[in-house]
Amino acid sequence: MMFRLLIPFMFRGYLAPEYAIRGQVTKKSDIYSYGVLLLEIVSGRCNTNTRLPSEDQFLLERTWGLYEEGRLEEIIDIDIGDDLDVEEACGFLKIGLLCTQDAMARRPNMTNVVRMLTGEKRIPVDKITRPAMITDFADLKVSSKEQRTSETRSPTTKSFTTTEPFSSSETPTQSSM
Repeated sequence: MMFRLLIPFMFRGYLAPEYAIRGQVTKKSDIYSYGVLLLEIVSGRCNTNTRLPSEDQFLLERTWGLYEEGRLEEIIDIDIGDDLDVEEACGFLKIGLLCTQDAMARRPNMTNVVRMLTGEKRIPVDKITRPAMITDFADLKVSSKEQRTSETRSPTTKSFTTTEPFSSSETPTQSSM
């Protein structure tokens, strides 16, 4: 149950949707994380900042919104200064958006990411689609609350066995949900 409660918070970071929801780890999960990191570098911002207005709290969502509006340059870190090449920085942001595609099959492999970053390969902007957004998963939080309410009313107790590695001082245990 705790995992379901944490899902909306995990997307605030670097976890790919397939890993956060199903625990599925692939090379494309790392590509997603790299995309978030690339957005952070170019924007000079953390991926999450709850002190900002709600529309600016999540870097991926804000970057996507500006991309859709054709104003991607507005998210570029102004502290870059005179060395700033706006076109190149916008290209890096587009690569970051490609890396954070919801479907892992739509994300480029790392070889192609490097080739796009170095200019050896064009950025396929026609393949950039809306990434999975944190706000898309807000209903998971609501349904988790509903499930907790029904579980507290239920006379049965569910249990599970952990499968995580344990140290020599620990033993595998059963935990109640």
